[in-house]
Amino acid sequence: MRPKTNLAAPSEPSTSRGRRTVWVAIIVGCLPTSLVVACYWQQGFVAAGRCATELVMPVSVIWMLLFAAAIWFASIRERGKAWIFAAAFLAWTVLGNEHFKTAMFALVESPLTDQPHPALEKRTENNGLRQTPWPLDALVSLGGSAQIVLDDFAEVTSDGERIVSAAQAYHAGATRTIITTGTSSDGIGNPSEIGKDLLISLGVPEDRIYEIAGQNTQQEMQSLAEFLTNPPRRWLTQLDESSNQQIVIGLITSAFHMPRAMRLAEVEKLKLIPLPCAFRVTRTNRPFLASQLVPTAGNLDSLSLVIKELMAKVLGR
Repeated sequence: MRPKTNLAAPSEPSTSRGRRTVWVAIIVGCLPTSLVVACYWQQGFVAAGRCATELVMPVSVIWMLLFAAAIWFASIRERGKAWIFAAAFLAWTVLGNEHFKTAMFALVESPLTDQPHPALEKRTENNGLRQTPWPLDALVSLGGSAQIVLDDFAEVTSDGERIVSAAQAYHAGATRTIITTGTSSDGIGNPSEIGKDLLISLGVPEDRIYEIAGQNTQQEMQSLAEFLTNPPRRWLTQLDESSNQQIVIGLITSAFHMPRAMRLAEVEKLKLIPLPCAFRVTRTNRPFLASQLVPTAGNLDSLSLVIKELMAKVLGR
């Protein structure tokens, strides 16, 4: 009778497995260390500290774990799993990267224009009087730029420049009136009301602010068309223009949202001057910094905005 043969693969000695683990840890540790050192070499201690902070954030930790998994499976020669994790690591690197975010925003952000000047607070001197070369009859500040934090207490969000730019325009004499927009689906914190309150707090007279409804951009443009079709008598009086002159209206919204807003305005046959603000991408000539290679939650969040706007364009909204 033949003796039974043990066909199980011999187990790896613990010393060999421990040595492999140490080498994998060293290789993986070189990634964050090299980035921090590079930042220190480029811009000093503060830049290195900021890079180190980014590296301990959840998005960056996941990034390094993917890299570690790829190295580990490669070390034990499980090439299939190694390639899967390597692909995931590269995808995470690209999607969360600042340069990729910048390239994607170039597809949706409305560019700055020279005429009219994007800086609404800029005024020219004319015989000692400060005035703008292109006064607007009204400026539409789209909602979604502020939120209720507590009852009767509101703050601007990352798109708060919509409110600030509108206030600057009024105080610079660039617009005679301001129209705020937006209705909350639950009735709490209507964007048009929040926008009006914040504009008043910035010194804009209450009687120069008008509100229109709309739970999304499409509805806001429909409400604007209705407002212009049958405008309040007080608003027409404030324009101080003869009836045969065309009313000039500017539109303020975030740069990434401007193309969609203008498409929907054209559907309603509205002729608006686009005045983009709240840019997500700065186009200044700043030097490259190693920390820009680190994926961040902010970059992924910005990417979601780009995807949303591209989907809206495909769906004709």
